[in-house]
Amino acid sequence: MEFTYKAYRELLTMLWEHGYIFCSYHDYRKCDKSVIVRHDIDMNIAKAVQMAEIETQMGISSTYFVLVTSNFYNIFSKENQDMLREMHCMGHEVGLHFDEAKYDGHKTDMVQAMEQEAELLAQCLGCPVRSVSMHRPSKETLAADYVVMGGQIVNSYGTEFFQNHKYLSDSRRHWREDVRSIIKSEAYDRLHVLIHPFWYDKSEQTAKEALKNFCESRTYACYDWMHDNVRDLEEFLERSELKL
Repeated sequence: MEFTYKAYRELLTMLWEHGYIFCSYHDYRKCDKSVIVRHDIDMNIAKAVQMAEIETQMGISSTYFVLVTSNFYNIFSKENQDMLREMHCMGHEVGLHFDEAKYDGHKTDMVQAMEQEAELLAQCLGCPVRSVSMHRPSKETLAADYVVMGGQIVNSYGTEFFQNHKYLSDSRRHWREDVRSIIKSEAYDRLHVLIHPFWYDKSEQTAKEALKNFCESRTYACYDWMHDNVRDLEEFLERSELKL
């Protein structure tokens, strides 16, 4: 499967054609044959908005998990906050992407840390956070089956969604199983599909190309942000002087 928006639309259409109902973590039990589509926003919120727009055009809602502790973006910047709220207004759920590596596992109550981060994200969104996914979870975290906020916040890596559903992921821009063959087989009544918007674009590109393009774009974005904060920036540095 290509990592293009066209291929993603075809994947969603295929799910429809094989009788899967698009559900959330909160209502899938209402359907005999359900698929939960989730997205982890690891580096680029703008890419997630593009994917959310595609789903909205197709009448589909999914869940987008956002990091509170990311070095790549600040959820409270106006630009990012507006994009997250835009996705929520489209009808998509925005949940917490929790990075346990930011904490000392021997000294930190992980559930408490998740609840605190969820509260911060809720303040950003202006609405409650109802689900959490783990960023690069350890074996210990996968086995923990964390109950967050007394169960009010769904753990997407809990037993129900990680074991009782057929879990499919494109992590590291690689499907470990043939997702299209599995859909066509209709062998599973419960699908849980993880998509990373970062890897998708209008045309097919390698992982190296995607990463290189992102790093280069960040260089120019950094200059643009600096331009908003340093008066007469061009007296010190011209945009054309940047070396990539």
